[in-house]
Amino acid sequence: MPLPFAQFRHAAPKVVEPVSTAPAEPRPMLVVGLGNPGADYAQTRHNVGAWCIALLAKKYRVELKREGRVDCASITIDGRRVTLARPRSFMNDSGGPVAQEARRLHAPPSQVLVLYDELDLPVGRTRMRLQGSSGGNNGMKSLISALGSDQFARVRIGIDRPYDAGVPVRDPERIAAWVLSRPSAADKALLDAAVARVAAAVEVAVRDGYDAAMRLVNEGEGPTSTPASAL
Repeated sequence: MPLPFAQFRHAAPKVVEPVSTAPAEPRPMLVVGLGNPGADYAQTRHNVGAWCIALLAKKYRVELKREGRVDCASITIDGRRVTLARPRSFMNDSGGPVAQEARRLHAPPSQVLVLYDELDLPVGRTRMRLQGSSGGNNGMKSLISALGSDQFARVRIGIDRPYDAGVPVRDPERIAAWVLSRPSAADKALLDAAVARVAAAVEVAVRDGYDAAMRLVNEGEGPTSTPASAL
């Protein structure tokens, strides 16, 4: 008896969905705020990066404790573990402590996010990049050298520079005095807002990736955390 025609028909091939081979967008595993150690420097312009770490530590109710050459604490943002760190060294020697902590956490440069002050941005303006040169910042020079890479994310927080009759001051001694002094009340208010925005951007970077964080930092818009003045 001949077989039914239907048995000779080829079965329709199964459609296999392609598996994406694109790497997941990196997110920070180690967030570092640069500055100088000690109470004498805590409220100076040079420490605005460290202010961001203090704000996040306060929000997540953790205490920064010594681990090697940094003060650090772990927090969890939407199920992702992140280490907040502040080098115990002075700004210009930040690289060694940060590289040591990155090795301890097995964090590659792409998962390190550094926050620091910037003379060449107006007070309170913020900019984020995913890689690049030191821009003349000695702390960043130290970091790039110690990490062996400039392929790490960084957020610059503007502190501006002193001026003589509208002309920007370039003298190293006067610049040093400026960055190591406390901002005026008006500048402090702008810096508090910037620190809150950067702290919020750190949370966005952990949850949604660096691109989303850059939109918040570079456009200067979006949600903020508790103002730094509440510290």
